[in-house]
Amino acid sequence: MEDFLLASIPVLIAIVAIGITALVIGVQLAKFKRRRHLLQHGEMAVARVVTISQTGTSVNDVPEMRLVVDVERAGEQPRRITFAQLIDLGSMPRAGERVYVMIDPKDPDRATLAPSPTGAGIKVTTSSADGGSPVEVDLGNDSVHDVVALSPRLREHGQLGIAKVVSISSTATTAKQLVLDIDKIGIAPRRVTITQIVDGASPDAGERVYILIDSEDPNVVALLPASMTNGQRIPAMANRLDPLVLGPQILRDGAKATGTIVSAIQQPMNNPALEAKGCSKWQLVIDVKPEDGPPPYQATLVISFTNPEKAQRATRIGADVPLRYDPMDRQTFAIDSIAMGYGDPYEAVRKMMLPNN
Repeated sequence: MEDFLLASIPVLIAIVAIGITALVIGVQLAKFKRRRHLLQHGEMAVARVVTISQTGTSVNDVPEMRLVVDVERAGEQPRRITFAQLIDLGSMPRAGERVYVMIDPKDPDRATLAPSPTGAGIKVTTSSADGGSPVEVDLGNDSVHDVVALSPRLREHGQLGIAKVVSISSTATTAKQLVLDIDKIGIAPRRVTITQIVDGASPDAGERVYILIDSEDPNVVALLPASMTNGQRIPAMANRLDPLVLGPQILRDGAKATGTIVSAIQQPMNNPALEAKGCSKWQLVIDVKPEDGPPPYQATLVISFTNPEKAQRATRIGADVPLRYDPMDRQTFAIDSIAMGYGDPYEAVRKMMLPNN
């Protein structure tokens, strides 16, 4: 009897081993089916890897890894999730790396790593600041990450805006908390607080930044990915009327006025190439006469003209020119080049800074 029991031990061990193997295969098969479902029906997002470690399980020498990631959905609160997945050594992400994931829309804590997409089929319908046609961003390799990292709402309803950073601080995740004052022509600054994972260098307090605002819900706000402006940032000493947001806004929404040129002093261009093409820069003192009742006032405007005919028409002493000004800040104003028949002066700049605009 004892010999029979001893002889049975290897068989029992083999049966147990087969059972464990079958259990592992069954678990991995179920995970594979769930992963295939996520890859087919999930929502793509970008996530920052916080930690990655082995679970102790492997299949065909491919280890199962446990990933802790912070999901980037700019315009929504970042979320930290944990999931396990078989990953071959050649595809192993590292802590701090950005990866693509597919998330179950019905259970956002379920996710799986996803292959890197191309720009084909990923469309952003960001509205331009002047209320014109949607800006279709060219999703090259450098910008796919940034666009996928936007929330679906901002991809569909995002409108370009501008804000001043009041403060920026760290959070318990890899995201930053930013307090922003949104700047808009004719409206007092509106303060919002957002939490967002910032790729690259974070903006400084006091810096002006481009943002996306949900056109249907103004409380949904996110920093605009740098790739969507070809990496352009707003210089510290730049005019308030930037060429992408507030410049076009004042020509559309600014209060109307008539300006009389009091003095005109030509300034150095500091750009011989532009000067050779007929561009010139002027400092104008203008008597501003609002059309809607406020008393007249005098203000100074530094402006560049792209050809001598425009400069001559707008710098002649005593000449009257149409203006647009900000009722909330009457020192912010612009010559209404559209009313003068010259069209939108910011169009060329937008084409240069916004891909495919």
